[in-house]
Amino acid sequence: MSRSTDSSKLVGTRWVELGLTLFTAAIGAVVMLGSVEQGIGWGDAGPEPGYFPFYIGLLLSVASLANSLLTLLRWQALSMTFASRAAFAQVLSVFIPIALFVAAMPFTGIYLASALFIAWFMWRDRVRAKPYGKWMIGGVSLGAVTASYLIFALWFKVPLDAGPVGDWLAMAGSSLK
Repeated sequence: MSRSTDSSKLVGTRWVELGLTLFTAAIGAVVMLGSVEQGIGWGDAGPEPGYFPFYIGLLLSVASLANSLLTLLRWQALSMTFASRAAFAQVLSVFIPIALFVAAMPFTGIYLASALFIAWFMWRDRVRAKPYGKWMIGGVSLGAVTASYLIFALWFKVPLDAGPVGDWLAMAGSSLK
């Protein structure tokens, strides 16, 4: 990390550190509030359900606020670039397809979503890596999905959610019998 004043700077380290400390303090506060609802006292049988979580949340909040104070005290020293626009674009180029993959799974099932996910990355990176052809992309993505099905559903007897597509295929298969 450099002390760059470059125009490609997206966010500075000090803002990331301050934001993270405030976020973890908020998590601690939520834990404490939930614990109070469960009871944080000491009953006849010992501690109530919220006793230990409350103090863990309190510890998290106090530590986070202490880190906030340290961040403010080191404000000038934390003027480094945390992420440039180019680095953030690289992160988004992976994060967005993963988010779409996760969002698609309830509708398509894990098998179709996985095949499309693998195919997308192979197609996208075909310029930087070897020039994958359509047959190679299709074979690898379908092969990975087939291997997942064989390993989990058939061998381990732990079927993965096939989604509506799997239900349609099962209905089509049963109507052929």
